Amino acid sequence: MAWTIEPLPTSGARFESALAVYREAFSRPPYSDTERANEVRTRVASQHGRRPGFRAFCATHGDGRVLGMTYGYRSEPGQWWHDAVAAVIEPAAYAIWLTSAYELAEVAVAPAFQSFGIGRALIERLIAGVPERTCVLSTRSDSNAHRLYRRLGFVELAEMQFFAGGHPFYIMGRLLPPAGDGTAPPGVHRDRNANSLAIG
Repeated sequence: MAWTIEPLPTSGARFESALAVYREAFSRPPYSDTERANEVRTRVASQHGRRPGFRAFCATHGDGRVLGMTYGYRSEPGQWWHDAVAAVIEPAAYAIWLTSAYELAEVAVAPAFQSFGIGRALIERLIAGVPERTCVLSTRSDSNAHRLYRRLGFVELAEMQFFAGGHPFYIMGRLLPPAGDGTAPPGVHRDRNANSLAIG
């Protein structure tokens, strides 16, 4: 199957096709959320698309169909997600993971085209060459997405609920070059027997 990764505009037919893929992916369990794509459209237009480092990509089939999408931006104090995570992790972890972080805000692949490496390719393209030291994200702990993230080198930093009574999420992070080239920043050591990083 032939597909390519291309920049994704934040309006127009290509963007709407990407949102349709997003809607299809997140309308299935465990999310079962048919309105989430509309929320993404609104957030990109009103907030996310204006943040430093914003970039978006889509995977397109040889026939022009959109198969997947992703976007992210620099994570900074004053952003809702950043501040929520900062409130639950230790100061030492914050210094390592969130002081120079690129947030992988959204990624989705059409269900019929999952397990073809499209999600991996989208994520790698999104974070390629960004100047931040880490990439961070959150994913529901009852979904399968965290397995992909672990294969891509992400590790669990915390588990939290963003709202009282809400679903638990894993907060995950990955070191990026030059820190991501196999070395850890000061204060971090790798556990050779587990896919994790320890602090201290």
